[in-house]
Amino acid sequence: MNRAVLSLAASLFLAAPAALAQGAQRGARLSYTRGPGAEGCLEEPSLRAIVASQLAGVDPFVHDGARHIEVVVQRKGTVFQGEIVLHDRDGRELGRQELSNPVCGVLVQHIGLSLSIFMRPFLPPRPAPGGAPTPPSGPPTPTAPGEAAPSVSPSAPPHAASPPPAPGEAARPTPPDAPPEAPASEPPRPVAAPARLAPRPGPPPERPRLQVGAGVLLGAGVAPSVAVGFSGVAGLRWERFSLSLEARGDLPIDTEPYHGRIIEVSGLGGSLVPCGHADWFFGCALATAGGVWHVRESTARERAVPYAALGFRAGLEAPLSARLAGQLSGDLLVNMLRPHFRPIDGEGWSAAPISEAVALRLIAFF
Repeated sequence: MNRAVLSLAASLFLAAPAALAQGAQRGARLSYTRGPGAEGCLEEPSLRAIVASQLAGVDPFVHDGARHIEVVVQRKGTVFQGEIVLHDRDGRELGRQELSNPVCGVLVQHIGLSLSIFMRPFLPPRPAPGGAPTPPSGPPTPTAPGEAAPSVSPSAPPHAASPPPAPGEAARPTPPDAPPEAPASEPPRPVAAPARLAPRPGPPPERPRLQVGAGVLLGAGVAPSVAVGFSGVAGLRWERFSLSLEARGDLPIDTEPYHGRIIEVSGLGGSLVPCGHADWFFGCALATAGGVWHVRESTARERAVPYAALGFRAGLEAPLSARLAGQLSGDLLVNMLRPHFRPIDGEGWSAAPISEAVALRLIAFF
């Protein structure tokens, strides 16, 4: 356990000793909030499972606890920040501590370890198996004046009382030289089986969120000149990974591959985009396929040529609100299937071996 977890537990204990003394029987209730930029962090059931795994599988939080523990996780710049605040039954603040980590999952783990240390005194005591019998609580036997009180050894078991004689039968006298009668032996007590520790449940798997977005782009290397286009994206997003399908369309541009003939060129394609994310940065692999359409202005004849490319993407993602983020990215692709157009009576054109694109997108998370 790192120093931040130990310092959190120590500060909470030092700030609220009265809370532990007065509220151990009634427990504490938990409220957990994921703030802006931390929607992909672990949910409250995962945090409670982490705390319970440190307390032999026991969830220490109750709905009507006398104390209130408030946990807030949010994103601050390039790191995730967690705040733990302890309140008494009247709402007064008793203790506060902040933790931070660039990985939200690790931060929630640290918060869970700290809460398990703080909540340990709130657990109900477990009865000891096979405890020793308690001595009788009756009043002491009175003694005559000047006579010392008889001493009783705590380790000597009390003798069992002799049973009364049967009706019509006189009690038999005991010879003076007879040995003392041995006390009746008690039946052996069953030995309790050793308690088995409950398996520690691990945190549930992270649930992906749906992400959709749209943006504008500038592309070069496919058409004869720089093209303005648009893109739309839809996929699933985890904390460190995303998988999306992306559609791209390039607006028509006019080009003159040879004198006197104007050709209008446009493009449409789709891409499979798996990405890895680290704070504000992300990197992706791209697999793109589509077509390039060109129309001769003089004859209005349209022709489509297939296009395919492989490459990668790098970019920045900045959170704008709890559900919105802005992305700026750059693509570099190797054109595996290069579209070209070569008329009979003139010089044609073909796509370059390498194509590039710069895009600005707005992404929404659900």
